[in-house]
Parts: sequence; structure tokens; C-alpha cells
Amino acid sequence: MKKIGILLTAAIISAALTACGGKSASDYNKEGMEYYKSHDYDQAEEYLTEALKSDSDNIEYRQNYAMILIQQGKQDEAIKELTATVSDKKSSSAQKRNKYAYRGLGMAYTQKQDFAEAVEYFDKALDIEEEEDWNTDISYYKANALLLSGDTEGALKLYSKLIDDNSENWLVYQARANVYRSMGDYASAIADYNSALLYSEGGFELYIGMAACYMETGHEEEAEEALFLASLLDIKTDEDKYYLGVIHYYAQQFDSAKAEMEYALANGFTEAYFYLGEICMMEKNYEEALGYFENYTSNTVTVSPTVCNDIAVCYINAENYDSAWEWIQKGLAFSNSNVVRELKRNEIACLEGKGELSQALGRLESYVAEYPDDEGAATEYAFLKERLSQN
Repeated sequence: MKKIGILLTAAIISAALTACGGKSASDYNKEGMEYYKSHDYDQAEEYLTEALKSDSDNIEYRQNYAMILIQQGKQDEAIKELTATVSDKKSSSAQKRNKYAYRGLGMAYTQKQDFAEAVEYFDKALDIEEEEDWNTDISYYKANALLLSGDTEGALKLYSKLIDDNSENWLVYQARANVYRSMGDYASAIADYNSALLYSEGGFELYIGMAACYMETGHEEEAEEALFLASLLDIKTDEDKYYLGVIHYYAQQFDSAKAEMEYALANGFTEAYFYLGEICMMEKNYEEALGYFENYTSNTVTVSPTVCNDIAVCYINAENYDSAWEWIQKGLAFSNSNVVRELKRNEIACLEGKGELSQALGRLESYVAEYPDDEGAATEYAFLKERLSQN
């Protein structure tokens, strides 16, 4: 009877293991995080859910599950999970877990566009002495939150500190270059892109960033050279194919760019919506462009002033001036934007379109004083002033 009992117990255990695929909670956690690393977040969530079914109080599993939720855009659920894992214990292991939780909370609040709260959590993470190796990563996220909040100077200061701490971190050079580029400080941006190239094997984003800077400053030969160097990089992954589409976009090979961006969309690269919208704008197909931009904004955390301006242009061409005005104001809320001039010009176009000519004249007067080289605006100002004086 004893032997039979042992056999029955073994059979029950075997059946249970078969029912769950023979995996332990630890196995599910490990495999789920492998899916997380490969950006298959739905599959990752499924595996972490199984891990938590077996061990719902495991802090590691809960925090990993929360990180997956963040990538899926489920910020409120992630915040709830991470907040529950924060401990008031002073042990090294508890503080290490707290640091990871605060980092995740900062990321979640960044996605919710609550940047002040995000920065506060990143600071809490940085205040914890354990795992100092994480501080560069956390500071990087904090700088991004500062940038998105409009604190460009704060972001630049933090990026510069990170470079001072580790002058060979090419990713930080790239991040700072992108900020300089958005401010229109192309010389500083190019210098940082070159520094990034010194400490890396080169990458699509670096060469594309440099090309964009050269284009903005009228250095077409240098832009072509940067794009050529980018085109020499190996195409190994779907992400590489996406960047090839970006290269063709900047090279004005729009047919190739369109095909590559459509392929990118099919493989989950939602940034492609932006470039497809840009191509449609160049073709003066504003209605289709607006559709792409709307898809883009619904798939990104915070839109750039460039996108705000592009959407406004689409609405202006559709004579939907109220919607255009809203997007222009969103764009103007960003400080140090390199498209502020275009935004202000389109703001005047909105006022004229709505028939608010007196306000348009006032904005034109300020605009001409700020940008005296815009001869078209000066002519328009004189014409509108004369027109209003006759009424």
C-alpha cells in the first residue's frame, strides 16, 4: 500500500507538471524576460502571469511584470504593481528592489506625461546607494523626462555631467547631440555626433542625425557623405531596414522610403508613421498625411514641435483653423525649438484664415521685428496694414 501511495503521488505530480508544461515559476519568469528583451511584450506578459500564479508575492516577478506593462502602455497598472513592491526595510536587498521600483515608476510617469512626478522618482532611485552601476541608466531616463518637460537646459546639464563622468559613453553623446539639433545648435550637435562615432562602431542614427544637421545648414555635400556612410552599414534586422527607409527619405528617394516604411509598420516600428506623413506632405497629399500623423501621435509618448507644426499645416490646408491653432500652441509650448519660426508663421496664417485680421497684423508686426530677413512676411505685413487702414 505504501508503494502504491508513492506511485499515486508521483502520478499526481507528473500530471500537474504536464498541465503547466513542466515549468516552474522561475522558468516562466526567465523565459518571460527573454521575450521582454526581444520586444515580444504580449508573450512576455503571458509568461510572467504564469509565474505570478505560482508565486504571487515574489517581488522580482511583480517588478518584471510591471516593466512589461510599461512597454504595453499600461502605465496605471504598472504603477500599482511597482508601488506595492516598495519596502520600508533598510536592508541592502530591499533598497536594491526599491531602486528598481523607483526607476520603473519614473518610466511609467514619463509615459503618462507627468514629468515632474517622473523626475521625483528618478531622484529617489538615484538617492539609493546600492547598485551605483544603475545610476547612468537612471540619469539618462531622468534627462529624457527633463527634456520632454521643456527643461532643455536641465537635460543638457545632466547629459554633460554624464559625459564628464564617462567621456566614452557614446549613447550620451548621441542624446546630447539630438538635443542640440532640436535647438538648432547644429555645430554642437555635429561635434557630439562625431564624438559618439569615436566611441562606437558607428550606427544609423548617428549618421542620419549628422546628415539632418548638414541639410538644415545647407551643407549638401556633407549631408550626402553622411548618408552614404550610413548606407554602407550592414542590414541585418528589421530595425536596420527601418533605418534604411530613413536614409532613403533624407536622400529624397521617396518611392524606396515608402516601401521600406510600410514594411517597418508591418513589423511594429510605429516611427514609420511620421516619415510616411512627411512624404505625403511633400506630395501635398495633406489628408493622407494627417492620417499618418494621427497614428504616429497615438503611438508615441510626447510629440515633437516638428510634428505639431506638420499637423497644423495639414489642418490649415483643410481650412480647419481651430484644430491647426491647437497644434501650433502645443508646438510653441516647447522652448528652444528649431521650428518656432515656422510655428509663429503658421499661427499668423490661422488668424488670417479665421478672418481675425487685426490680431494677424499684430502678430505679423512682432514676427517681422523678430525675423527681419523674411521678406515675404514684411510684404504681407505692409499689404495687410494698408488693407485694414482702408476699412
